Amino acid sequence: MRVLALGGVGYAFQASLFYAALQRGTAAAVALLFYAYPALVTGVEMAVARQRPTGRLSTALGLSVAGTLLIVLSGGHVSITPAGTGLALAAAAAFGLYLLVGAGAAPRTSASAGGAMVIGAWVAAGAAVSLTAVGAASGGLRWPGEDWWLMSASGLATACAFVLLFAALERLGASRTSVVMTLEALSAVVLGALLLDERLGPVQLIGGMAILAATVLVSTAGAPRPAAAAPHRDPPVNVVP
Repeated sequence: MRVLALGGVGYAFQASLFYAALQRGTAAAVALLFYAYPALVTGVEMAVARQRPTGRLSTALGLSVAGTLLIVLSGGHVSITPAGTGLALAAAAAFGLYLLVGAGAAPRTSASAGGAMVIGAWVAAGAAVSLTAVGAASGGLRWPGEDWWLMSASGLATACAFVLLFAALERLGASRTSVVMTLEALSAVVLGALLLDERLGPVQLIGGMAILAATVLVSTAGAPRPAAAAPHRDPPVNVVP
């Protein structure tokens, strides 16, 4: 039930906030605010664990934030209302919480229920039921018609993303996964250039290189190791003559 609620409540809620923000600002402005979530996730995870981020993780976080800023700011007009700003930041916070809760659920569920594939399926099912109910209640639900293939392709891509996300959370933890996920911004720009003939400028290339460098730093660092347990010692035995 926990992973089902993670999709039905956590993912659906942050997605609703994100798309509500898009109605009140440009895509560049919303993305710029939304990509604050890696810093939020890292800060919360370090505070809860009472740890200080390593130099490698701090560098990777800085590179990912700088790279995302370069890509977003050079890609389009930035304009957003105060309400849109609040919604975008709320979406970032909700997604950060979604990653943190998902990181806690991934090891327990994967050990007993077959891995990231099962977790992703349950989360996707929860999100599908929740978003379908919201669409039906708001009157926004409609038959795709000739666009059924686009909906199917989008569903397949989203399902793969769910599975890969939880596989990464199990291996890297929430903070490192959030840094690697800034590759999404770079992927959007590259796919836009390849499929939509959008121009890829030099500033965006520099931003992409920064994100790639951050990903390399995170992947070579690996997940933090738990502290070694103290050696077990038997209590002294008193020998009575």
